[in-house]
Amino acid sequence: MRTSWSLGSILAMTSRRTTRRLVLAVPAAAALAVLPACGSDDDARGSANPTATAGSATGGSASSDAAGGGISAAADIQLEDQSGDGSSVQVASVSALEDGFVVVTLDDDQPGTGQVLGSAEVPAGTSTGVTVDLDTPVPAATGDDDATEITATLYADTDGDGSFSAADVAVPEPQDADDDDDTDVVDDDADYRLS
Repeated sequence: MRTSWSLGSILAMTSRRTTRRLVLAVPAAAALAVLPACGSDDDARGSANPTATAGSATGGSASSDAAGGGISAAADIQLEDQSGDGSSVQVASVSALEDGFVVVTLDDDQPGTGQVLGSAEVPAGTSTGVTVDLDTPVPAATGDDDATEITATLYADTDGDGSFSAADVAVPEPQDADDDDDTDVVDDDADYRLS
């Protein structure tokens, strides 16, 4: 038996195969687009690294992957030693599980301990380079110190009004198996040198 292949019959078979492949490829492509957004604890909302704005009444800014995701499994804040004119503080990174605020205060060893110097709004997720514009400038160091110690603390927007207030609560530090102190909050200290 001899099979005769004409151009028309070849195109018809190719067309059926292409259609069959296309029918299988479309759901697979859709699954690839949807599944990454579903399964990652590190990226619960989707894409990465758009720029977001954070700030208090006087302003501030941050680079954040929160608008697209980056929500980490644990809240964290990183504040590094720095110098400046005392009008703002740069927070290296903030990981927040929900929208909230970075609040800068004077550390325990300073006169005016706990005094709020300023705050900046942060979105859920991880933000880097958060600038906190201060309503009260960082005071000059006292005594033998050449720097003023400051603390940055992560607060949740517990009253839901979008601005930091006394009703907002500091975010508790994540607990581990060896930690029996449940009063810790997410914060970090640093030295600030006036220049």
